[in-house]
Amino acid sequence: MLLTCKAENISTGLDYIKENLNSRKVPSKAVSKALLTSEEVLARLISNAPDPEEQIKIEVGGILGNVDIRFRAKGEPFDAADIEKDLLFEQEDEEANIAIRRLLSKILGENLHIDNRKGVNTAEVRVTKSHYSGLIYTLVAMALGIGTGLVMQHFLPAELSKGISANLFIPIYNMFMNALKMVVAPLVFFSIAVSIADFGDIRALGRIALRVIMMYILTSVIAIGIGMLTYRIFPIGNTSLAAAVSSETASETVAKSENATVSIKDTIVGIVPGDIITPFQKSDMLQIIFMAMILGLAAASLAKKYPLGRDLLLLFNAIVSKITAVLVTFIPLIVFCSMAKMMISMNLADLANVILWVPVIYFGDVLMIVMYLLLLLVFAGLNPLTFLMKYYPAMVTAFTFSSSNAALPSSIKQCDEMGISPRVYSFSLPLGATINMDGSCISLVITALFFAKIFDIPVTGSVLLSLFISIIVLSMGSPGVPGGNLVCIALLVPQIGIPAESISLVMGLYPLVSMMQTCANVTGDAVVTTIVAKHEGLMDIEKYGK
Repeated sequence: MLLTCKAENISTGLDYIKENLNSRKVPSKAVSKALLTSEEVLARLISNAPDPEEQIKIEVGGILGNVDIRFRAKGEPFDAADIEKDLLFEQEDEEANIAIRRLLSKILGENLHIDNRKGVNTAEVRVTKSHYSGLIYTLVAMALGIGTGLVMQHFLPAELSKGISANLFIPIYNMFMNALKMVVAPLVFFSIAVSIADFGDIRALGRIALRVIMMYILTSVIAIGIGMLTYRIFPIGNTSLAAAVSSETASETVAKSENATVSIKDTIVGIVPGDIITPFQKSDMLQIIFMAMILGLAAASLAKKYPLGRDLLLLFNAIVSKITAVLVTFIPLIVFCSMAKMMISMNLADLANVILWVPVIYFGDVLMIVMYLLLLLVFAGLNPLTFLMKYYPAMVTAFTFSSSNAALPSSIKQCDEMGISPRVYSFSLPLGATINMDGSCISLVITALFFAKIFDIPVTGSVLLSLFISIIVLSMGSPGVPGGNLVCIALLVPQIGIPAESISLVMGLYPLVSMMQTCANVTGDAVVTTIVAKHEGLMDIEKYGK
């Protein structure tokens, strides 16, 4: 469509866009958002045009779940920041302007791209037609990765398959994970600092923090109970497997467990860092969260006298969030590489050895997710099915990457789409990724009881109490060493008389279990975040229901 750069033509252009979006069956909410953005873009194109008779070209098109609206016209260059300035209050009403900036970031956000070349402005508005497109890409990538890995394992020479994995799949996967590790610490740091700096009432923040932590403790206790119930339903394990324990296979993990500490005292003392740099180098999330809280509180207390401090935090948070958003677009490719490399190296003999251990833990994790949904219904009065429909992309990401920190960007995005205020999720999600490990609690309980049956150790009341206390401490202060939950298992089982080397039985299968337990972990973080946000009145219920 072609229009001249006259103000009266804005409505004609919007009618054309609306008609095209409706014909493509774009949801009404997405249409309204696109029309708001398009109106501001058209107004800018007209005001920046050198001549009212200059033409604006409008195109609407797109594939695979998204629709693009493209604008093209001659004129002076502009960007999204210029549009934002036009809509801010001229008076020094900073609180109102902050609210407007947040609204504009949601309306304009990452879906508006503007460029000027040789005096011609080109603007593109991306309209999300379906929220399922990301899931489709990820699931297709997962299936292709599994299929590719199996084909290479069975039909290519072993050396060739390992060479392709070592020189293609693993480097791509490692590069992405390194980039994610690089950005997660700053993302956690600035998101928490901004969420605290934005609070006008520090007492309200303390109330939110207390509710979040108490809910995390409650879900951990429930998770341990579900783990015990699951094993009671499926009491797997037999003494014949004890002969298969390999001390050599497990030696590295056992060595790590011997150097790790999990006492409550050491965990609390370790929260306060000795310097600013080391926590970022080691990705020590508890220390990073502590520093972010200190910075956020300082910025909040000085906001009226030095508003620049809060503005700088907002700027850095926006920069890190943008980097994260770009990284997230590569998730389908990384899912493919992750699945392919895992299937190429999967030892099917190990898989058959203790195969029942995997579905039993999956059953426990699924039970926990059902419990989360019941908690959501009881404590918040929200529709659990709506939560699943909104949050599933983050669950898929967590399942694929087996890392709560790696799933954090996706979790933040989905909580925002559920209408939860950044004041809550910017604090609760990073904290949950550090101390709330309900899926891990379930796998620790089931694994310990599984090993106890293999080594014929009676599970008395004192044994169960010892497991309960140890698992709570491990879940909230797990050792910061490579090996994750395997190290926790090696730390846990000797306390009930089981050799740490017993982990050799499950080491080959642990990546499969880790996927589901991480999915349960991040789902618990989001449910607690949703419940607290609802109780604090920091949730858009209308947005949640759409």
